[in-house]
Amino acid sequence: MKQDRFLLFILVFIVLLVGTALGVYFIRQGEQIYLPETTPENVIQNYVLALQNAEYQRAYSYIQQQENTPTYSKFRETFLKQRYSFSETAYQIMDVTEQDGQAAIDILIIHGSGEPFESTWKNHSTALLIKEDGIWKIDQFPAPYWERDWDFSPQPID
Repeated sequence: MKQDRFLLFILVFIVLLVGTALGVYFIRQGEQIYLPETTPENVIQNYVLALQNAEYQRAYSYIQQQENTPTYSKFRETFLKQRYSFSETAYQIMDVTEQDGQAAIDILIIHGSGEPFESTWKNHSTALLIKEDGIWKIDQFPAPYWERDWDFSPQPID
């Protein structure tokens, strides 16, 4: 009789634990929204969100148009061919420096392995944004959200 009660207690505990885990999972699945494009941080948030949602036209609209800017079709093709999944990548803005219509943003990119026994890895990088006619545009951004061979000529902040 004592063993039955103990087994019942364990089963109830497991059910409560699974229910709590599922509840947390579904609560954290809130929909991300686009932010007003008034700050460099918001433009970065919107750019990454557009790439994650495969809204390539919207993502492309955040890029500064220069002589060496890829065409929209090349931009889109880059992300359609990409083997890397954005669901295994996250970013964190560490620091923002704005000066004379330019912004340098220190970003920590966190790469997940997607495998159960492999660890994540991180790298620090910088995104550069330029303010054109009162609108922030991305001039340079770290991989995997940016193709390494896109030949831009960034204008660093002094």
